[in-house]
Amino acid sequence: MIAPGFFRDGDDVSSRTQGQNARWEGSGSTRRVLFVIDHLDSGGAPVVARDLIVGMVDAGVEVTLVILSDRQRHVLPSSAEVVKLPYVAKGVLARQCRYRRHAQLLDRWLVQHGRRFDLVYAHLHHAHQVVSRSRLAASAWYCLHADPVTGFLGNKRGLGRWMKRRKVRALYQGRRIVTVSHGMLERLKTHFSIEPERGVGIHNPLDIERIQKLASDEVIDVPDNFLLYVGRMDLRQKRFDRLLDAYHQSGVALPLLLVGGGDGAQKVSAMIRERKLDDRVWLLGPRDNPYAYMARARALLLSSDYEGFPLVLPETLACGTPVVSVDCPTGPAELLVGELAPYLAPLDDMCAFADAISRVVEAPPVIGPALTESFRLDHVVKRYLALEDG
Repeated sequence: MIAPGFFRDGDDVSSRTQGQNARWEGSGSTRRVLFVIDHLDSGGAPVVARDLIVGMVDAGVEVTLVILSDRQRHVLPSSAEVVKLPYVAKGVLARQCRYRRHAQLLDRWLVQHGRRFDLVYAHLHHAHQVVSRSRLAASAWYCLHADPVTGFLGNKRGLGRWMKRRKVRALYQGRRIVTVSHGMLERLKTHFSIEPERGVGIHNPLDIERIQKLASDEVIDVPDNFLLYVGRMDLRQKRFDRLLDAYHQSGVALPLLLVGGGDGAQKVSAMIRERKLDDRVWLLGPRDNPYAYMARARALLLSSDYEGFPLVLPETLACGTPVVSVDCPTGPAELLVGELAPYLAPLDDMCAFADAISRVVEAPPVIGPALTESFRLDHVVKRYLALEDG
């Protein structure tokens, strides 16, 4: 058995995984893995599930994906079995019982399927609710991709907040949990008084070769030197007021380019005008290939109030470009360590954020390939496969 507890991305899982491979090869068996997910449409979690499935198929694992809807946008390897089990709740009673009835549908398929799975991963909230009511409840790993405090409690107050906390605790207490950052797991445990059977933090994978190939594409709408923001124009989460004020206070002469789309673009434009930064801050809008911009920037800036796991940071590092971030929950503190630690500023310390921006321009750190090695898909797949008991 793998001892219960918490292991980090720097831990050596190769010997554990090699031992499992030897055991399976000696038995003549193939590992069978089941993914259960709400949908395979837009969003970060479906992309992570897709990449994990691709990596596991490449590793010789037999993968089955159960999608609890008809929504599939991403293409999977032909050897991966895809099963769609949608349930449409019609009427008030059916909606109130939707998780239990969907779980019954899943259980019937499992019986008909007739094979056991060596590992089960449930992704996204509806899948968690369904799996927790199914025969997979005790054996599944519940994979969380977003900050639970913000996601579950962000708009709750008083009695509603107390009730939501109880519901979340009932769902995850004593379960096997994977979170995409270590801080996220700690917040789940602390804010909801949850003690998982086992809790593991595994960072999301990166296709580093693809990122670096795209990073070499030509870009014709940027100056020679600039700072960069990449992400949604989400005023509540991304805190453009903090970004613009710290940039202005830093005193750097380089322009700041904002790459990304969203409903908040007009408000961000107004914030730029209010600060009289029209000639220094460029609102470029969305770009199909942000990596080409990351590779040419002097540094990328992150000013969010919260993140699940800010993939934009390791993506930028994979392009060889430094990053500066505030220490928001969760993720930046797990990435900006060692020689990158000076470029992590306390969340509400505007002066420290501005100083870090100035520092990265004056004395940028050297970003080597070792900084993103642990994000390679094969490494992350090994982490997930190492969750198997036995």
